[in-house]
Amino acid sequence: MWNFLVNTLSIAYVQLVILCLFIWYFLSHRKDPRMPVSRVGIIRMVILLLIFLYFLMSWASGIRQALAEAAVFGMFLINLFLLNQLILSRVERPYRDALDAYCRDPQNPENLDAIWSAGKRFYYLRYVFSSIFSGETPTRFLHEIAAGRIRDDVQDSLRQHGLTQHFISLKGMIAYLEGLLAQDEFLPQEFKDLVQKELQEFQKHPWVEGQINEYLRLSLENPEKIHNPEWSQLWEKTSATK
Repeated sequence: MWNFLVNTLSIAYVQLVILCLFIWYFLSHRKDPRMPVSRVGIIRMVILLLIFLYFLMSWASGIRQALAEAAVFGMFLINLFLLNQLILSRVERPYRDALDAYCRDPQNPENLDAIWSAGKRFYYLRYVFSSIFSGETPTRFLHEIAAGRIRDDVQDSLRQHGLTQHFISLKGMIAYLEGLLAQDEFLPQEFKDLVQKELQEFQKHPWVEGQINEYLRLSLENPEKIHNPEWSQLWEKTSATK
């Protein structure tokens, strides 16, 4: 059985058929709106295809048997790499689904659990070889990579869905304070009721809400405008005249 498998994979036409199947999969994979498309990935794919064609033409040119076998082995390595990419894409899909579900219902804690579970599985598999040569404990390296990437992916997903302002706003701050207030078991109930009432009254004023939302926006995008508006205006005029 093993010899049959090795002999089958040693046929150049078999490697060509496998490559065509991978190309078909990745072309259909690019149409999935949930999956990010990287220019670097496209360039890498083109380079791999060119190398594969070089091996195929070398094999078909009637070179010596040893070189022909080396060319087929090179095709096999390229297909092996593409198989790894296929597995990663299949593992990534549940992670992207979890991110999309979180953006639809960001207040559901189960969605965050699903993001962490699927994201950890994806990034652990993606960087498992890098962790071996990272110079530190592989588990620690993978945990740090996964935590950082998942956090960035959540922020990017919220930004793409236009939900950043949902959190960075007066209503988001009030909801956060109300959640902390409800979870604190050491505060007396009278104090909780009083603060809850004040928070509800505070967010009823449209002028206050607009000013606080503007402050939060400036603190993220242009913090220099908060305390130095004259300097910021001068900088904008200088940039406009260039």
